[in-house]
This record gives sequence, structure tokens and C-alpha cells, in this order.
Amino acid sequence: MTVGTAGAGDPQPRLHRIFQSEAAGVRSTPFGEVGTVFSGSGMEVVWVSKHGEEIDPDWFVPDQPDVLVVIQGCLKVEFESAAHNDLVLEVGDALVLPPACRCRAYRWPRDSQEATVFLAAYPTATT
Repeated sequence: MTVGTAGAGDPQPRLHRIFQSEAAGVRSTPFGEVGTVFSGSGMEVVWVSKHGEEIDPDWFVPDQPDVLVVIQGCLKVEFESAAHNDLVLEVGDALVLPPACRCRAYRWPRDSQEATVFLAAYPTATT
């Protein structure tokens, strides 16, 4: 269930209950569920829920800064470059990924019974 929809220029406040998987749109991937909370005005905000998912074998490469904030569970972030130490983010931790920083993220520990949920906010290309 979604209370309203997310969009730029919409004068109504929009409430999304993330722990009930509410969003303007939700898509499932082999690597977790992604719910769009807001998309417009040059930015996007999504929640990501990881529970029982595979670890993506590819590296995620943001083309703009990407901010991750963990709101449930723990998230392990691996970096391709040895110049960066891998991190385990806990509830309340925020990580700013710079552009072109190759990484991947997954629920930690892997056998946790609790889903890991985090928000990701990033700029989008404007036309």
C-alpha cells in the first residue's frame, strides 16, 4: 500500500511506510527489492530491502554521488579498489559514495534472519 505517489511538483505530502514495503513503485531483483520513494527535481530516493538475496557478482558504479543510510540490520559494502577498506554499516550509519567508486553491498551477516533495509539518495540526469 502506498499513501500517495512520489513526484516533483506534487503539492501534497506523501507518506511511505518503508517497513511495510510502501513506495510509489516497487521492483524485485535477484539482489533485493527496490521501492521508489521519490523521483523528480533532479534526484531519486529509494529504499532497498535485502533478505535472502544473492550477492551481485558485478560491481555497482555510481555516476553521481550516492548516499546510503541504513535503517534496519547491517549492510556490508565491499570496494573493488584495495585503496578502500570494506565497511559494515549499522543502523543510523550513512555512507557517501563518490562517483566511479566501484562497490557492491549485501545483508550482513549473510545468515541474518533480519532483512537489511537502507535508503539510497542520488542525483539523476535532468533534461
